[in-house]
Amino acid sequence: MTGGDSSLLAPVTVIAALGIRTAITELRHPGSARRQWAFATHPWATAAGATVAAAMVLISGARFGWAVAAWALLIGALTAFLTGRDTPTATSPAAPSKEQPVSERRTGKVLAAIGAPITLAGVAMYFLPGPGFPVLIIGLTLLITGLAMAAARR
Repeated sequence: MTGGDSSLLAPVTVIAALGIRTAITELRHPGSARRQWAFATHPWATAAGATVAAAMVLISGARFGWAVAAWALLIGALTAFLTGRDTPTATSPAAPSKEQPVSERRTGKVLAAIGAPITLAGVAMYFLPGPGFPVLIIGLTLLITGLAMAAARR
């Protein structure tokens, strides 16, 4: 990696693989990405993931630099996934949801809108100081996943 830390390669590769897997699954089965990433809308899961990621950055950020941010993102997402899994019991009734349903197309547009500037920032970081390659990979992953979700027909 040009001027970067090679320890960023592993978490960025895993993050990109998860994004690509989501995009391919969404193309094959429209609506599946929303089910795969449903934990991200669960407030307790999001709080747990953000807490674990923030703790990891605070504890080891000064020592390991940029690599800890990528690992923290990955570990925070894993924590949110494990915390937000729905495990209904036979005795608990299903509570009606008060949330407004969000369409796959709208979610895809949001992901693409987030991925485009991150991709541009990654390209800019090739010429400016910063971790260009990992930011570029994460931005492209968000952009491709968003475009795949926006293009999926229900």
